[in-house]
Amino acid sequence: KILDDLELVLPNLHKAGGKMIGISVGDAQRKKTEKKLDAQAELLKKILPLCAENMIEANLHNHTYEVKDNMHDLKGTLSRVPEAKLGPDLGWLLRAGVDPVSFIDNYGDRMVYMHIRDLSAEGKWTEAVGEGVGNFPAVAKALKKINYQGRAAIELAFDEPPKRPVLESWEKSRKHVKQVFGW
Repeated sequence: KILDDLELVLPNLHKAGGKMIGISVGDAQRKKTEKKLDAQAELLKKILPLCAENMIEANLHNHTYEVKDNMHDLKGTLSRVPEAKLGPDLGWLLRAGVDPVSFIDNYGDRMVYMHIRDLSAEGKWTEAVGEGVGNFPAVAKALKKINYQGRAAIELAFDEPPKRPVLESWEKSRKHVKQVFGW
């Protein structure tokens, strides 16, 4: 079913000017078994060439479940599909207790995309990037060290209704990213 859907979506994504697709491997609601990781990898090995045929760069996009438990799911996937590129979400890394700088140090050569999102000390999404515990100056330094050439997007999420207009949060986030990353 996933392959059937991608056979329809990918050519249209390419025609629309799309360049990338983020892939989440799904939450099993428990630690995945070796058999589950094998099946997941088998599907990914079919998806990656299909993406390439359509000139779409695939990346593994994480949520908490891919990187919790000492990154059990992500490490299991990468050991089986070493050619896979990454599109991490820095906020989900933080929520899972994974240091984004260490992640970049270890996996930055695989990164082609990332979501920039911030988290409060209480573990809630902040209304704007730069208002939480995300150490974005250290992230910027780590990205510069690896000469990161991939794409990035600010992604905002809210655990409760925003206290200010969302457009203002986007503007604050954009200003912070420009100041810290120089983009």
